[in-house]
Parts: sequence; C-alpha cells; structure tokens
Amino acid sequence: MIFRILLLSLLLSSCAAPHVELYSLDASIPKTASAPLLPIAIHVGRPKADPGYETPEMAYTTKPHEIRYFLRNRWVASPSRMLKPILEEALSKKFSRIAQTPSSADLELDTEIVMLRQEFSGHSSRIHLVVRAQVDQGRARQFDIVEPCPGNDPYGGVIAANRAIAMLSEQIAQYCAEDAHLRRGRGS
Repeated sequence: MIFRILLLSLLLSSCAAPHVELYSLDASIPKTASAPLLPIAIHVGRPKADPGYETPEMAYTTKPHEIRYFLRNRWVASPSRMLKPILEEALSKKFSRIAQTPSSADLELDTEIVMLRQEFSGHSSRIHLVVRAQVDQGRARQFDIVEPCPGNDPYGGVIAANRAIAMLSEQIAQYCAEDAHLRRGRGS
C-alpha cells in the first residue's frame, strides 16, 4: 500500500513539474587569416561571475536595478563555466599553446562576468554582456557588448548571447595578444 501511495505521489509530482528548456553558450569562433601564432603559452583561469550571474538561470530585466530569471529556460551550466572553452578556442588562434596549468604558462588570463542578461524595453529586447578581463594581474579591461535579439523571447536571447560571446572572445583574444606584444617589447 505504501509503495502505491509513493508511486502515485511521484507520478503526480512529475506531471506538475514544468518542462524546462536548456541552452548552451557554444559560440563558434570564425576562422581568421593565418597570422603567425605568438610563441607564448597562455592559461585561462576559471572565469568568475558577479552575484546574480553565477547560476544556470537565465537572467532578464524589464527595468533598471532588477534581475529576474526565466522559469522554464536555463543554461546547461553557469555562463562562467561555459565561457572557458570558448575563450581557449579564440586564444588558440593567437597563441601557440593553451596551457592547462598556470605553472606551465607564460601568461594568465582571468575573467569575470559582470553582467549577462536579456533587457526588455518596449517591443524589443537585447543581450547586455559585460566581462572584466585581466592578464597577469595587470590593469583590468572591461568589455561591454550589447547585441539585439532576433526574437523577443528567451530563445532570441540565447541566439544574441552566443553572438555576443563570439564577439567578446575575439576581443579578449586580441587584447591578450596586444598585451603579450607589449610585454615582449619591454622584455618582461
């Protein structure tokens, strides 16, 4: 009898659970003209995120100073966790080696997602992505990307977020390459 009650309650609770759509950040980095790779090994530290964005929940806002989350739409992992392989792919087009540990690298890249949210205003929405990057604890640079969403729904935000992440990763790779050139010029 207890088994039947447990089975019935399990079935009823599974029927009441809303279906959740899962999405990933998997921006493909476009192939660029084959420039010589910098003979430097770079390590990408585990990206961090500000409070409110270190979660697989997809954030959105309809007014300033607000963070809400979609109920039936989530990232497969926190965006900061999905960012690392995307950055490594972009950096592999500039540097000869992506080091797996800081001790085997010439440079260390640290990043932090300050904001990743879909902003709704009127009849349109956009993804707003802000990431802080720093090479070898030098001066940090902040990247701020706004990308219009092709649809005014969570999936439109996913498409725009992947475009924004692709732009961001290229910009960060260029920033790291410029920093490496400056260091080589100074002999550090």
